[in-house]
Amino acid sequence: MGIDKAVLLKDDTLRDSFSIAKALAEELKTIAPDMIFFGKQSIDYYDEQIPGLVAEFLSIPSVSAVVKLSFADSKVTCEREIEGGREVVETTVPVVISAQKGLNEPRYPSLKGIMASKSKPIEERQPVAVPVTVEVTAMQMPPGKNAGKIVGTDATAVPELVRLLHEEAKVI
Repeated sequence: MGIDKAVLLKDDTLRDSFSIAKALAEELKTIAPDMIFFGKQSIDYYDEQIPGLVAEFLSIPSVSAVVKLSFADSKVTCEREIEGGREVVETTVPVVISAQKGLNEPRYPSLKGIMASKSKPIEERQPVAVPVTVEVTAMQMPPGKNAGKIVGTDATAVPELVRLLHEEAKVI
C-alpha cells in the first residue's frame, strides 16, 4: 500500500507499556518522522498508553482518538470524537496521532501490489533494553454473580421490588 521499507523491532523479552513505548521512541529518534500514527489501543494489554508515552519520550505533541485529519504548511488539524460532540485540535509537526475508527477507509492492495510487496525489505532490529516498570503479581477470575430473583411479572410486583432494593440491595 505504498510502503518502501519496514523496520521490525524484534525482542523476546517480556515488556510492559512503558518499556515498549521507550523502545519505539528510541527507534523513532533515529528516523525523525513528521507524523507518527498509532491505533487507538493495543490488543495485548488493551490499553491506550503507547501513543501518549511515545510522544512524551520524544517531547512532541500527541492527539488521541482522531477521526478526521488535515495537514497544510506544517499545521495539523485533528478532529476528535468526545462525549456529546466533536473537538477540533490544531498542532504542528512533528506530532503523534492515535487513530480512531473512521479516520479513513483502508485501501486494499491490488494483486500486483501484493506481489511487489514481497520484494520490499523488512529490516529486523533489536530494540533498546529498558527495565520493566510494572510487575503482574496475581491474576484471578472475577467473582461469580448471584442468581437473579424474579419478584413478579406485572405492576403488582413494584412495591416488593422497591422493598428489596431498599432493604436487601441497599441502593435506595
